[in-house]
Amino acid sequence: MRIAFFVSAFPVVSETFIVNQITGLIDRGHEVDIFARSVRSLDVVHPEIEEYRLLDRVFCLNAVPDGTWSRFVHSVSLGWRLCRSGRIEAWKQLLRILFSSSKGLLLTRSGQLALLCRQLEQGSYDIVHAQYGTLGRRLIPLKTAGVLPGRHVTSFRGHDVTQHGTRGSGFYEELFARGDLFLPVSESLKQKIVSQGCKEEKIHVLHSGINCGRFRFRARTLPEGETARILTVARLVEMKGVAYGVEAVARLLQSGRKIQYQIAGDGVLRGELEQLIEKLGMRENIRLLGWKDHDELARLMEQAHILLTPSVTAANGEQEGIPNVAKEAMAMGIPVVSTYHSGIPELVEDGVSGYLAAERDVDALADSLARLLDHPERWPQMGRAGRKKVEEEFDMERLNDQLEALYRSLIT
Repeated sequence: MRIAFFVSAFPVVSETFIVNQITGLIDRGHEVDIFARSVRSLDVVHPEIEEYRLLDRVFCLNAVPDGTWSRFVHSVSLGWRLCRSGRIEAWKQLLRILFSSSKGLLLTRSGQLALLCRQLEQGSYDIVHAQYGTLGRRLIPLKTAGVLPGRHVTSFRGHDVTQHGTRGSGFYEELFARGDLFLPVSESLKQKIVSQGCKEEKIHVLHSGINCGRFRFRARTLPEGETARILTVARLVEMKGVAYGVEAVARLLQSGRKIQYQIAGDGVLRGELEQLIEKLGMRENIRLLGWKDHDELARLMEQAHILLTPSVTAANGEQEGIPNVAKEAMAMGIPVVSTYHSGIPELVEDGVSGYLAAERDVDALADSLARLLDHPERWPQMGRAGRKKVEEEFDMERLNDQLEALYRSLIT
């Protein structure tokens, strides 16, 4: 199959799940192109980016300058090639692009020209996969115009269906009507798109997967007198709820427990969190580490006894799907303390692989952490349960097999 992935930017360090899908499809013998509005040059990238030479597969949709003269020159050249080859339908597509409004589209008209050029050179796609609902919505006019044929698949990953504000009740109406398949990453997100008008027969829940083989399982223990190490890995934004984690850990420290709490990540709330830690007098025991690369995060995870992910619903309604870091921690045998937020209960089973608390409930978070800290003998069993859950339901090889089968069901 020839498959086109549409993303806003590539590569993005936090979007391991997209890289896993791309490499999984390549391993299964499929041809994958990546269309991005921007191509980033990063100091830290996933090892698979280089191993699979993924940047060679990226096609920047801003490759053609979006200026009248540049678009005219590019269009004349493309039109001449089409006419000489007798490709009348493609020539009609070109005219539709040039004389139609690009309002509300993912691509400017120059971007559409770049996309059409790519398809002329390589052939059309069997599958067009938009990695967020907002992208899928903006591609539908291209499908309708005949510029982007193929079966259209859209993944929903959290903020694209939960965040409210400028989006009206019919925001995804045309996408749900004309799209072929929708892949929310959790049952909770499935219910949200159903409530917004998507037909259930077009939906298949497909979790984001991790490579379980890359995460070494180790049963966690706490020898007598050792300091417990709690870890959070998150962007410092409202939805991650880190302030509630800080307050919960501070209460346990004030009770005399020996804890080192490390928070890896950065974001707009870093200043506020620094002030909160200072106000609580916890600078020695609660530390903001900033962004960490892959190897540094691996060392932090290896040393951690407990992962804390106190996610909350943001004021604008934004929620996440199921955080990948929780899957990785469970694969490594780390018990997780989290919240009843979005799809998290589909991963973390309360009392089995960790504990769950209500969103924004500092008392409940502190109580969940205390139950783990006071009973380290439970950690190995919880760790094994977490590893089993991830292997059975969140392993990327199994999920990529499902994705391939879903694609084939659309084109056969």
